[in-house]
Amino acid sequence: MLAIWHRHPLTLAAAFILALTAWRIGALALSDLDLFFDEAQYWFWAKNPAFGYYSKPPVTAWLIALTTGLAGDTEFGVRLFAPLSYALTAALGAAIAATLYDRRAAAWTAITLATLPGISLSAQIASTDVPLLLCWAAALLCWLRYWQHGGLWWVGFGLAFGAGLMSKYAMVYVLLCLPFAFLLVPQTRSLLRQPGLWLGIGLGLLLFLPNVWWNWTHELASFSHTADNANWNGLTLKPHKLAEFAGAQFGVMGPILLVGFVWALIRWRRLQPGERVLVAFAAPVLVLMLVQALVSRAHANWAAVAYISATVLVVGFLLREGQVRWLRWSFVAHLIAAGAIMHGSNIVPAFGIDPWHRLRGWQEVGAAVAERLAATPDALLIADDRAVIAEMLFYVPPQPPEWVKLRSTPHARDHYELVADPSVIGTRPLLYITRNASPAHLADRFATAEPLPPIQRERPTRGPETYHLYLLRGFKG
Repeated sequence: MLAIWHRHPLTLAAAFILALTAWRIGALALSDLDLFFDEAQYWFWAKNPAFGYYSKPPVTAWLIALTTGLAGDTEFGVRLFAPLSYALTAALGAAIAATLYDRRAAAWTAITLATLPGISLSAQIASTDVPLLLCWAAALLCWLRYWQHGGLWWVGFGLAFGAGLMSKYAMVYVLLCLPFAFLLVPQTRSLLRQPGLWLGIGLGLLLFLPNVWWNWTHELASFSHTADNANWNGLTLKPHKLAEFAGAQFGVMGPILLVGFVWALIRWRRLQPGERVLVAFAAPVLVLMLVQALVSRAHANWAAVAYISATVLVVGFLLREGQVRWLRWSFVAHLIAAGAIMHGSNIVPAFGIDPWHRLRGWQEVGAAVAERLAATPDALLIADDRAVIAEMLFYVPPQPPEWVKLRSTPHARDHYELVADPSVIGTRPLLYITRNASPAHLADRFATAEPLPPIQRERPTRGPETYHLYLLRGFKG
């Protein structure tokens, strides 16, 4: 096998990516996990095509519309685009490595990038990171090719930049990384005099305009939500949050590769110009997120785009330094982790632990709510929580049931409040589902609130979670 690898590394890497993708798709088909509420929300968005939604731009919803159109409104259909997209991301990573190194580095990059722990986890769920990383890899590849060869590669850069902005606003970090590339790599500064660079950026921003227009006509919902997520109100330092985020990065990239990345940075003088470009497309994002974690909070995946170029750099650097054994060990460890991620949900509950507890029990809750709705056929479904309404719209048959969500503040707090029309209530009763055992505020908006028997969401390792139901009548507005 090693002899074949040395003679045909790209062929074997491609075969591995295809096998890994088939494995991931098979694991999705066999999974018994319900949708996380963010996934259910994206599915609801997919039912209503638009240029934007409350908290995110639209590409993830568009991809879900495509895959559910092929595979149905199932958990499998919602998540199918993820493993398919990551196969393409691995291929783009290989193309980046081939541009800067050789075929051997390209093959190692493909299999390494595809098996990063963070990507193995993301490949099993529907998230906005999936198209973001695909677009980031495409943008980086086209920018490098434009730097080295000129031509129309700037068009590809612009298209990928725009598609990335329409996937997740973190794509704007490209505009943070480019100045560092020009600063750290003098050879790239000639691009500043080339119209293609500016045309590419302009093309990307042009493709982003529909989402800007959507925000302008919808209370600037996405932009406001993104600013709220950053939460830079005050400058209270939180070193424990910084430690949590930094530690989580070992789980996202894997400890061997992350240490390899730091080692490459320490050996800065040995890095070639192309490798320094890779640093420029990784380090600024990581530093920004470390600062974000220190002054507020940062989720582990917020620096995910950095690991595209970081992985290419580590692979190429370790191969050049004759340290291929570290890549082998990392690959084996990450492949084991991938198997655990894909199949662990069926095993670990027997040991009294269940990281997937939030993805269990929603089908049964949806069926119970459907029975209650059937007892009052003209009732609308209503909830006070985004997570609950998202899950119920997916799991209460028929999908989605008639529903409404009322605002408690002048500005919408989620997409359901943004698009809901309270006028549909009229004199109809509402079936209200909540975690709140005594929602006193109901008396302010409804003439009567009749309590109904609660519903339990069963979680194997954490005990049941109670949802209280009320039949509301006499909407006061």
